[in-house]
Amino acid sequence: MDHKKYATLLAVVHETLAGRIDNARTLLADLVDDHLDDGAHGEDLQYYIFASALSKRLESDKAAEINLYLRQFEKTQISLFNLLAQHLPTVSLAGPLANEVLAGYMGGQEHATLLDVGIGSGRQEVALMHLLATQGRLPRKLDVVAIEPDAGSLLEAGAALAETADELGVELAFHPVHKVVEELDEEDWRMFASFGAPLFVLGAFAVHHVRSAPGEQARDALFRRLRALEPDAVVLCEPSSNHDSSSLVERFEAAWHHFGLTFRIIDGLDVDDRDKAAMKMFFAREIEDILANAEETRCERHEPVDAWVRRFRDAGFTPVAEWDAVSRPAAGPVRVAARNGYLGLDYGDETLVAILCATSGVPARAGRISSALLDQVA
Repeated sequence: MDHKKYATLLAVVHETLAGRIDNARTLLADLVDDHLDDGAHGEDLQYYIFASALSKRLESDKAAEINLYLRQFEKTQISLFNLLAQHLPTVSLAGPLANEVLAGYMGGQEHATLLDVGIGSGRQEVALMHLLATQGRLPRKLDVVAIEPDAGSLLEAGAALAETADELGVELAFHPVHKVVEELDEEDWRMFASFGAPLFVLGAFAVHHVRSAPGEQARDALFRRLRALEPDAVVLCEPSSNHDSSSLVERFEAAWHHFGLTFRIIDGLDVDDRDKAAMKMFFAREIEDILANAEETRCERHEPVDAWVRRFRDAGFTPVAEWDAVSRPAAGPVRVAARNGYLGLDYGDETLVAILCATSGVPARAGRISSALLDQVA
C-alpha cells in the first residue's frame, strides 16, 4: 500500500466531515492529477475506485474525469459477476457451499418449504435443486416463498425454478412476495407461518440490505420473526466487514481493508490484467454506496460475522457448532475455516465471506454433506 496516497484519501474523508468541502476537493484533485498512474491496472485502480466514490459524495469536478477513466474497464454487471463466479474463490465457493449446508437439512424431505430472503434471479436456488437431485434426495413437493424487491428478478426466478422443477419432476409452488424485508406486514408473516414444517430459510448476500429506521433494530426484529416460524435451519451468506457504521471514517477504513484484501486475491489470479481490473470494477458500485450515498439511502450495510452469530443467539437460534460433515476445500489462497456458528472463506487469518447456519433445535451441527462440493472446486 502507498501510505501517502492512502493518507490523502483519509484526509479527504476528514475534511469532508469537518465541512471543509473545498479543501477536500482540492486534496482529491491533487491525488488524481499528480499521484495516480493513468495505466492503473494494479494497485492504483483501488485508489481510483475509492477516489471516484468520494468525488461523487463531494460533487467534485473530478467526478466526470475519474468516471471517464474507469469506464475503460466496464463490462455488463452480469458478465462481471460471471468472471467473479468463475475465478474469485470468495464468490465461487460461497453459493455452492451454502447449498451443500442447506441440502444437508432439506434432503430427503417429502415436502419442504424454502423461505428465500432476497431470491434475486433464482440462480442459487436452481443449483440447489440440481444438487438435491444429484444426491437422490430432492423433495417430491417444494414450496418456495420468494421475497424480492426487484419485480424483473422475481419473474425471472419464478420462470427458472418452474423450468427446473419440470425438468426434475418436482411439484413446485412458487409464492412471490414483491417487497423489501422492511415492508413485510402481519399478513405476510401469517402466510409464511401457514406452511408449517419442515421449513428452511435462505438468505444469500441479501440480509445486509435490511435497513433500520431511527430508533429501530430491523435486523434483530427480522431474526425474532424468523425464530417464531421454528425453521429447521437458516443459512445465510454474508460478507464480513463493518460497513453498517454511521461513521464515514469507520466505513472508509473498513471498506479499504475488506476490498483491499479482495483486490489482492484478484491480483494473484491467473487471468489477464484487463479481467482483473474488470472484476475489481464489480465492487465499485458497492464501494460507492458505502462511501458516497446518504445515510438514509445506503444499501450495502455489511457487518462483521460475529454480529450475525450474536443475532442468531439473541433471537433464540442455536448456531451450528460442529462442521465435521462438511468438506473444507482450499481454492488458491482462500481456505474454508470451520468456526462456531459459521464457515469462513478466509484469506490469511481473516474471514472475508461467511456461510452461517443456525437451527431451532439443540445441539446444532451441520447436516449431511455430499462430495459434490469437492467435485465443484477440484
